[in-house]
Amino acid sequence: MNFFNKIINELLVVDVKIDEENKMLILLSTLSDSYDHIVTAMFFGKETLILEEVTTISLSNEIRKRPNQDV
Repeated sequence: MNFFNKIINELLVVDVKIDEENKMLILLSTLSDSYDHIVTAMFFGKETLILEEVTTISLSNEIRKRPNQDV
């Protein structure tokens, strides 16, 4: 997600307008191969994806992969 946000911010700095669909495509292209099964599951039974759904699922997966930390 950090890499995705960096790309979007760099494009905004040079006044590139990005619609939600293109943001989603950029996000999907920045995900590693370990997300392939998640992306496939997101597309199953849908004609379109929503950027917020993809972002939420990606963040949830990143949090789940983190080692448990004692607070």
